[in-house]
Amino acid sequence: MRNDSALDIRWPAKFNEIPKEVFHRADVYRLELERIFHGPEWHPVAHVAEIPEPGNLKTAHVGETPVLILHGDDGVIRVFQNSCPHRGTQLKTCARGTADKIECPYHRWTFSNRGELIGAPGMGDFPKDFRKENYGLRALRSAETCGLVFVTLNPDTPPLEVYLDNTVEHLARAMGGDGRLTLLGYQKVSFATNWKEYSDNEGYHGPLLHAAFRMLKFAQGEGVQFMTPHAHKVNSATLA
Repeated sequence: MRNDSALDIRWPAKFNEIPKEVFHRADVYRLELERIFHGPEWHPVAHVAEIPEPGNLKTAHVGETPVLILHGDDGVIRVFQNSCPHRGTQLKTCARGTADKIECPYHRWTFSNRGELIGAPGMGDFPKDFRKENYGLRALRSAETCGLVFVTLNPDTPPLEVYLDNTVEHLARAMGGDGRLTLLGYQKVSFATNWKEYSDNEGYHGPLLHAAFRMLKFAQGEGVQFMTPHAHKVNSATLA
């Protein structure tokens, strides 16, 4: 890691010019983990269509933190840290699955799909003050809108509806109105890049590179573009 501060980067006066070093400096990345992924921000980690039935599960990452999204047998979708509270072993490595119980692969501690500790080998020999209710999976703060499940790692994050501000209308349009969608499958691509490269949101390349734009006869029709106080950039366009 470089010794110089991430704050010493000189940003050009023009807002659309980005210093290339922000994409590769390790100190910038560590600061991003602290301020963004562990900061007061909401992150989408699943759509309810991916875990529609009780017992369904999905894994994801928020920055470098693995998370486990569980559809409990009580119908509630919860998000947990994907690690055993005993010794920190990652519980699930599959992308999706179904399970009525979650078993740690290390010491076989077993949890319900609500995150409660059910039992562990040799529990009868544990200290007398041991209480199962103190060793459930670590629940993370989560919320849902338009079918999307969001999670935050920070207790100071504002409520989701406040955080998303006036973007919900446009988000709902992308999610079919009410978010009640059916998962048909995945198209997955792995990028060996900084996370900001993945989230590059310029619209210049779209109709030039993606065949779907031509199939839909997308011609960059009318729409809106704006930025919220939480730095959400909305590009909403209709087909010409």
